Amino acid sequence: MQKIIYHYVLIIIVLLATISCSPQQESEKVVIKKSNVIKQVLGVDGMTCMGCEITLEKNVSEILGVVSVKASSDDKQVVVQYDKTKTNLTQIIKTIKKAGYIPLDLIDDGSQ
Repeated sequence: MQKIIYHYVLIIIVLLATISCSPQQESEKVVIKKSNVIKQVLGVDGMTCMGCEITLEKNVSEILGVVSVKASSDDKQVVVQYDKTKTNLTQIIKTIKKAGYIPLDLIDDGSQ
């Protein structure tokens, strides 16, 4: 009898864990016009490894309007493409700081 109760409790725990770990509803799709996308390269201090790159890329890519982001700990920089009507460099810099890294000078403002 105790085994049966144990199995039911285990099943309930697994079901609750599955429900609580279900993905959130899909976020709204954002329409981005190519003419609004700009590319900027920022120096970033504090990245020492691939884990840092991944952390920085994950955080910056969550900003609404960011199209792509590529961090390089070797080059000490991050290349960001974003829709200038949806976000701005100030928001990207704040996100880099919040992730624990130090944004440096703007290396390339995308005007070339």
